[in-house]
Amino acid sequence: MEWQPDEQGLQQVLQLLKDSQSPNTATQRAVQQKLEQLNQFPDFNNYLIFVLTRLKTEDEPTRSLSGLILKNNVKAHYQNFPPAVADFIKQECLNNIGDPSPLIRATIVLPSNSVPCCLTS
Repeated sequence: MEWQPDEQGLQQVLQLLKDSQSPNTATQRAVQQKLEQLNQFPDFNNYLIFVLTRLKTEDEPTRSLSGLILKNNVKAHYQNFPPAVADFIKQECLNNIGDPSPLIRATIVLPSNSVPCCLTS
């Protein structure tokens, strides 16, 4: 069975992503703290890839930001991801490497070597 987000959790992640785009320093600090807390849960990365690849109705900056946070998590914590999380992320990257949006494609692919972000561990 394919992973599906909890609707309430998805809404919380979306709000966090939108809050992170605020110019307010206090808001930025609060977002950073919340991200650090959420990074303790491997499932959080499933939410990030879901926003990046499946929520086509969301604005591109929010989707791209989700992917950038995911890239940072992959670089820092990939070795600790449960296999199911790693596999879901890899599959979603591969399935969406041809996204119609240039911004989303650029987020999914690392420009330096043109390999999907989630396949470079």
